[in-house]
Formats: sequence, C-alpha cells, structure tokens
Amino acid sequence: TPEAVETAVAAQLAAQRRAEEEAKKPPPVRFVVADVENLPFPDASFDCVVDTFSLCVFEHPERALRELHRVLRPGGVALLVEHSRSAIGALGAYQDAVAAPVKALAKGCAWNQDVVGLVEGAGLTIVGTTPSLFGLLTAVEATKAA
Repeated sequence: TPEAVETAVAAQLAAQRRAEEEAKKPPPVRFVVADVENLPFPDASFDCVVDTFSLCVFEHPERALRELHRVLRPGGVALLVEHSRSAIGALGAYQDAVAAPVKALAKGCAWNQDVVGLVEGAGLTIVGTTPSLFGLLTAVEATKAA
C-alpha cells in the first residue's frame, strides 16, 4: 500500500540521518601514559600499532619492540617510521662516528640503528620497507604471524 511504502521510506531516511550523524562523531580515544617496556594492555589487544621516531630514544628499543609484538594480535600490522643507519657507506660511517654527540644533543636519539634488524629480532615479519633521505629514515610495515 502507498502508506506502507511511505512509512518504509521515512524509516530509511531517519536511519540514514542517524548513521550520518554517528559518522561525524570522532571515535573514542583513550590517552595512556605507560612504560613502553611494560604496556598495561592484555596480549593481542591491537590490530595495528603505529610508532614514529621513538625507537631511537628508547633506552632498550628491542624490549619496546618485544612489547609491541606482545600487544599486537596475530595477523596484526606494525607501522613504523624511524631514524636508521644509512646503507650508503660514507653516510653510514659518518652516522656511526658522530652517534655519541648526536645522542647527547638530540634528546637521546640513536640515529644509526638497524631498524629492520630490531623489528625482525622482536619476532615480526617485514612486509616492506621504504628508505628515504638517503636511508636516514626508514618506514617499515611488519606483521605478527597468525
């Protein structure tokens, strides 16, 4: 009947408006300050973990990555952008030569780390890497075995 069609259309429009309003709301976010080597989350809590420019300042980056591995669910993805040691011979040697003063002057940044080696050492599988700035920065996508 025309009345039933009109009611169905009105209900669909109301549901669409509610969905559009919900889509405008930001997702719930909780900010937590925690020890990177002992995160307050259960095992396999996250589908994805993002880390940018922090491994270089952690005293024990391998421990931080093991903790990342612990809280990442099987099949989950880790996305990192980090300072890394350049594969360009002279540039990598320069990074090594000035690593101590850079660390002292740059808030503890160890800018010559083997980021890929650290990630693999934590038990993650490298999906891809993208070096930039002559290898001084590396973006890494890695997964935890399912």
